[in-house]
Amino acid sequence: MLAPSHDRDTLLHRLPAEQATLCTPQGHDLFIWQGITLHCRPLPLDASTPASHMEVCLLWQPLPASPGALLVSGDAASHQQCQPLLQSLAGAGQPWLYCGPLGAAGLCKRVFDSLFYLAGPALAQHASQTQGAAVQIDWLSLVRQQQQLADKLAALCRHYLAQHGVYQLPQDADSVLDSFRQPPQLQAHYALTLATLLALALELSEPARKLFDSLLPQTHT
Repeated sequence: MLAPSHDRDTLLHRLPAEQATLCTPQGHDLFIWQGITLHCRPLPLDASTPASHMEVCLLWQPLPASPGALLVSGDAASHQQCQPLLQSLAGAGQPWLYCGPLGAAGLCKRVFDSLFYLAGPALAQHASQTQGAAVQIDWLSLVRQQQQLADKLAALCRHYLAQHGVYQLPQDADSVLDSFRQPPQLQAHYALTLATLLALALELSEPARKLFDSLLPQTHT
């Protein structure tokens, strides 16, 4: 993953001159625009940050030709004020995703980065096969790594939910899916819906995990 300072510079270079001159870089990963501080990296989920701060994260796509998507979170009024700037940062004709209050963009970036990582071996195999080559992947080791990542992802989602007062997952999975099916741009707190869906899905997959573990070769020492 690229360094935060590179993300900030990448974003600032997207701005037209009249907007760039109004931005004041601070530190190595943030800048100030019209009194609003924009953090160009995921913030700690338990950070206490004023309402005049926003979180802006670049989501780097696994395919080189794909543009980096823009994830945004913060106070709704600050988001409204920053919309002209965000349109320039997202790029011509590109939308951005408002994920919810501060910390939401970082949560979504961590989740999407994890999903891209999980899909990486399949993408690599597909790319090699289209070029006439074959990549031999140790699928057993890969599944074990994915299980470890899934555990971390579940813990991340649970932590985020607890921060927003959700300690019990809904019993009705269909209602969660219905909420997630709503266009992300119409959701006031997309990250909360995403975290709920993932936590529920990972919990429901536990029986499948136990079955898979029972089928693995046993290592004797």
